[in-house]
Amino acid sequence: MIIDAFRSEWVKLRRPSLLYGTYAALTAAAALFTILIFARASNATDPGNIFNLHRLAQPNGLVHGLSRAAMLLGIVAFGIAASQVAMEYSLGTLRQILVRQPRRTVLLVGKYLAVISFLLGAVVFAAIGASIAAVAMAHIRGIPTSAWTSGTGIADMTRALGDIALAVIGYATIGMVVGLFLRSSVAAVVVGFAYLLAVENILSVVINGSEHWLPGQLLTAVAQGGSDHVRYATALLGSGVYLVLFAVAGAVAFARRDVTA
Repeated sequence: MIIDAFRSEWVKLRRPSLLYGTYAALTAAAALFTILIFARASNATDPGNIFNLHRLAQPNGLVHGLSRAAMLLGIVAFGIAASQVAMEYSLGTLRQILVRQPRRTVLLVGKYLAVISFLLGAVVFAAIGASIAAVAMAHIRGIPTSAWTSGTGIADMTRALGDIALAVIGYATIGMVVGLFLRSSVAAVVVGFAYLLAVENILSVVINGSEHWLPGQLLTAVAQGGSDHVRYATALLGSGVYLVLFAVAGAVAFARRDVTA
């Protein structure tokens, strides 16, 4: 039954405008981030500066652009997940779906897995676009790439992809829960974007140490393998607690709230 719900959700997700549009846009964005980093790289020897030709030649040089695009991937994941759930309420289709599948938990799990698989596919395409752009820019800037294909380089790329995938799953989980509570695609996306892009950034500047408890900041730290302010382990634990709370609240709300439209 979960597989049926999964397939049903993919009927919506594979619409050309959504599927091709999302994958193409995120691939182009990841490539653009990578191009900008390589284009702005200098010959400075400061190891703390990512815009550094020497640092970009290191085993993890291939993933800098993709890591910097992680926030964008997360925001898009939030918006898609929120809208996919909320539109069922806005369009009045959820009531008909529940007639065919009255087990709400089964339906919600199937929807969740479908949205996650869609977004993980977008991450893979974004990684491919960023990698192609990195190789091209490395040849243009004369940066050696042998370290990228070493065992350490492959391990760094795999670890970076895993971290970004975890962050995207986190953003999507929060997005689905917000969509479940607000029941409006527009409201869910606007509220989510305003909080993640504006409110959290303001709080992180005004309140010292707030990066350790703001969910968006924690997920960004997870995507980047840790940040200057938040260690990776702290970010992983904090975001994990948030996601469990969000998931439980969303599941309970979906299972118990009446669907009248």
